[in-house]
Amino acid sequence: MREYKADITLNEEDSLFDLLTAEKTLVKLYALVLTECVSKGAREVVQKNLGEQIDDQIKVFFLNTELDHARVCSAEEKDVMKAKEEFSVKAKKLKKE
Repeated sequence: MREYKADITLNEEDSLFDLLTAEKTLVKLYALVLTECVSKGAREVVQKNLGEQIDDQIKVFFLNTELDHARVCSAEEKDVMKAKEEFSVKAKKLKKE
């Protein structure tokens, strides 16, 4: 069988990328659950877990950058201005609707 799952081994970079993706997904899910909670007790528990998940996510991200698996660079001013303009145009369209 070609590329049988048990025969595929992830390297460190792939594993950390998968972990980062999972952490980001969990943050989104906790945030979604928080918006749906009504009970004060449930909201407190979910909010605590969300905070912990956010901390875990950034730790995995920093580990990726420390190991040079992810590179962060500053955006150029012209790119920032272009993005702001595009967002402004879309925001104005949404306000009209």
